[in-house]
Amino acid sequence: MRVTAPPMVAMACHCRGCQKLTSSAYSLTLMLPPGGFEVTQGEPVLGALRRAESQHHYCPTCKSWLFTTAPGLQGMTNFRPTMLEDASWVVPYVESYVTEKLPGAETGATHSFDQFPPMERYADLMAGFASEGTRPK
Repeated sequence: MRVTAPPMVAMACHCRGCQKLTSSAYSLTLMLPPGGFEVTQGEPVLGALRRAESQHHYCPTCKSWLFTTAPGLQGMTNFRPTMLEDASWVVPYVESYVTEKLPGAETGATHSFDQFPPMERYADLMAGFASEGTRPK
């Protein structure tokens, strides 16, 4: 896999589905623009929570969750930063589904939402991320 464009926003999701998919308190994602990501080797397989609104792609060999695509993402890809050689710089700018957050699960995110952010907020969130980045607070 190769990331070919800067992320538009870094997010953490606390929903029960992401907790189950990661066996952790939340999932991390880097939202990449259309064309900002490519699979360079092999063919990922669909797995996990099979829903029309999101397709979770996995490595067929190690079964790691690689990325998510969805019709509502308009060609963008939600890439799992744990697949990067160095993900130490990734700090979520936005966290979603804080209503399902496990006790003690803290992300350092600047913005929190009870569910996913409303669509009309994404432009501002992406602009804020572009200017502030994922720098730790």
